[in-house]
Amino acid sequence: MVWLIVGGLILLMLVYSYFNTFRMVLREVEHTIPHKSGFGPLRILQLSDLHMERQSISPQRLRNLALATKPDLIVLTGDYLDRYHNIEKCVEYLKRVVTVNPKYGTYVVFGNHDHYLGERICELQAALEKIGCRVLCNESETIETEGAPLTVIGIDDHCLGKSDIPKSYQNVPSEGIHLVLAHDPNTILAMNESHPADYILSGHFHGGQFNLIPYLHRVMGFGELPKHDILKGMHRVNGKTIYISEGLGQSGLNVRLRSRPEITLHTLRTGRPDVAPAAAKTSETFAPALDGGY
Repeated sequence: MVWLIVGGLILLMLVYSYFNTFRMVLREVEHTIPHKSGFGPLRILQLSDLHMERQSISPQRLRNLALATKPDLIVLTGDYLDRYHNIEKCVEYLKRVVTVNPKYGTYVVFGNHDHYLGERICELQAALEKIGCRVLCNESETIETEGAPLTVIGIDDHCLGKSDIPKSYQNVPSEGIHLVLAHDPNTILAMNESHPADYILSGHFHGGQFNLIPYLHRVMGFGELPKHDILKGMHRVNGKTIYISEGLGQSGLNVRLRSRPEITLHTLRTGRPDVAPAAAKTSETFAPALDGGY
């Protein structure tokens, strides 16, 4: 009898955890850069960790929500797929997102799972660029926005040793706003004063994804940051501000416990040097299903 109860509870937990993968949330984050002026507000929509092999959110549902946020810029921070035969599926999925047509385009960096494709990651890159994405592999691009130039710095995956921070900053101007895209948040620990970063966007940790045992993330081998409970959301590390998305898809099993699929709308602006910066604001909205899943 006891085993039946335990088995029933485990089954119930797994069913709930699978259901949770459909419960997408829109998080809205405001960040003010205090030491610069004349920039923003700029609306940046971040998508991360799509993991097409275990994805419960339909492309149409994602596109509808993305359209509603009216972003100026879309950024994708890595881990789109594991297997090369899903390249076409991934590109067709992201093609819906690109049709949102943000003013300043769509920028992409790769994560560790994307590099599992080996040499075929070049095929993925070419396909993404064909649909209008700008893929940054240890490089940068400067966009002329209203008020100040915005330099998007794309650092390749740090987890597998693909990152080259000095190369990423080779052509970065000192003036303007510096937005860094880096899949692995631990990248921030390898950056120093010669690597300006007004805001860093990353993913990789999935917010723990299946948080059954408290603090298990401290010993799971995700790098240094989770050991200090830096797993999701906004943090200040070594004088730099970083936001860690919980991501849209799942790794391993298609389940989530005490974690939700996330897309994030960041509103980035500058303050005036003579005015103290406002505290960062974060809010979230449940995104109901519009079409019943993938």
